[in-house]
Amino acid sequence: MKTVRDACTPQKNALTIKLSDQIEQLDELISAEGDGSAYFEKTFITQGMQDLITEGIARLAGASSQAVFHLKQAMGGGKTHLLVGFGLLARNAELRKTYCAGMPHAASFKGASIAAFNGRNTPDHFFWGEIATQLGKADDGRS
Repeated sequence: MKTVRDACTPQKNALTIKLSDQIEQLDELISAEGDGSAYFEKTFITQGMQDLITEGIARLAGASSQAVFHLKQAMGGGKTHLLVGFGLLARNAELRKTYCAGMPHAASFKGASIAAFNGRNTPDHFFWGEIATQLGKADDGRS
């Protein structure tokens, strides 16, 4: 049996961790991940992530009334990682074909518009204005 050291190849930056690299900014991550392929190439979908994706996709497809998901991990427990993954899958139907194959409701909608807000930011148009801007609704008059 292989040891963990023999079975795994760490990413090149794994051993040169800076504290600033560990503070994730959800708004930047969602846009920086492109179509999401690279994100999922380096992500192992755990049972918890699978549960969130399954329930979230069912909600977006109109097949579930569950609208609130409580992520209970401690600091550094992967909440932002889960949200980025779910957002990428919700937005991209082609990505769902690969990573949600066989999952109920995964093909039931084209995609969802995604907005992410980093609570450390203070945009001039405030929280809801930022969300409206990201969703292309800033000039809607209702925002």
